[in-house]
Amino acid sequence: MIASKAAAQSVSYEAVDYDEFLQRIARVFSLDNDADEIAVSNAERLSPVAAAHRILTNSMSLLPIALRRRAGGERQELTTRPDLDYVLHSRMNDAMSPAMGKKIMMSQAFWHGLGAAYIERDAVGRVKELIPLQTAGYQYLKDRETGQSWYAFTVDDMVRKFQPGDLLLCFFESYDGKWGRGVLDLARETVATDRAAQKYLRKFYAGGGRLSGIIEIDTDADRNTRAKVRDAFNEYASSMDNAYKVAVLDKGMKFTSLGVTQSEMQFIESRSFSVEEIARFTGIPEFMLQSGKQSYNSNEQQQLVFVTNALVPHVTMWEQEWAYKLYTDAELRDGCYMRFNVSALMRGDDATRSKFYQTMVYSGILNPDECRAMEERNAIPGGAGQRFFITKNLDTIDHIVQGEVK
Repeated sequence: MIASKAAAQSVSYEAVDYDEFLQRIARVFSLDNDADEIAVSNAERLSPVAAAHRILTNSMSLLPIALRRRAGGERQELTTRPDLDYVLHSRMNDAMSPAMGKKIMMSQAFWHGLGAAYIERDAVGRVKELIPLQTAGYQYLKDRETGQSWYAFTVDDMVRKFQPGDLLLCFFESYDGKWGRGVLDLARETVATDRAAQKYLRKFYAGGGRLSGIIEIDTDADRNTRAKVRDAFNEYASSMDNAYKVAVLDKGMKFTSLGVTQSEMQFIESRSFSVEEIARFTGIPEFMLQSGKQSYNSNEQQQLVFVTNALVPHVTMWEQEWAYKLYTDAELRDGCYMRFNVSALMRGDDATRSKFYQTMVYSGILNPDECRAMEERNAIPGGAGQRFFITKNLDTIDHIVQGEVK
């Protein structure tokens, strides 16, 4: 229903036949014509990919959004857009919360390279809803004569076009700002290799841990005889019920195994290589993917690296895109902007937060009431918490030179 509401406001509609629809789906869910290996439904069953997806989408969904305005040297909270405040903080649309909407957009960007949400406005231009769209098989279209461009999405089995100005567009990776590249594009070989290793292990253990091989018969055998020997051995070797049992071969028969050794199997089973590769492609530290042997202090530093290298690039693009599309031109000229608060992911433990607040108050950067607000506590009665403090042993260089230090 939500997608249908978005489609009702779109530019135009285009019907496609069933074969073309399947081809478009195949282009999205498969790479190098190997759909069984690298389809989204299969890739999300691989633990490193699933963990990376969960971490990125959950992290983006948790970031609170602040509506702000620059007024000279001050930063003020914007109170003149109750429509945006409701959509971004209370309900993104009838079906989902703002956190769920951001999670869906990041999920679509992770898999398909592009996350998109339709901006539904009322008659006077106020934002009523933000409706995330499924971007699988999306297309970028441009009229050569007029230069006008659209994005086409499949909604309710129909291809429907939207102008870029009516969409919030969030890319996972892009080389031209039009087409996005997701994890399945960037890490296709890693995902396919890990998928193949997982399938091999499943078949290996389902067969009782036995390897395939060749049975040599010291005599001429016709087709039926060879088939009977093969079937008898397969019946023994392809069942977990026969694990650890001994096979008896007739005189003149010899079995030669084909496959990897036990030590090679242990390497495949660990699959640590794929974890490292997914970490490189997404910028997520290995310890967050439950890999590596870093210490606690090292993990804290890598958490900062995750926010800086993996999240901040996405956050910056989202802030600029959302502000440009959701604010009016007059508001942008007036200094209005949006801020995703990444500090929400760096709260840490009580001791770490206390030290941070102490440093910020002693340096005159925050006042006590601002620190209390970060902890969801009320202001100090009487306005005492509005005062700023600074240590007395800190002064300017010119005062020190002039001997005016007290």
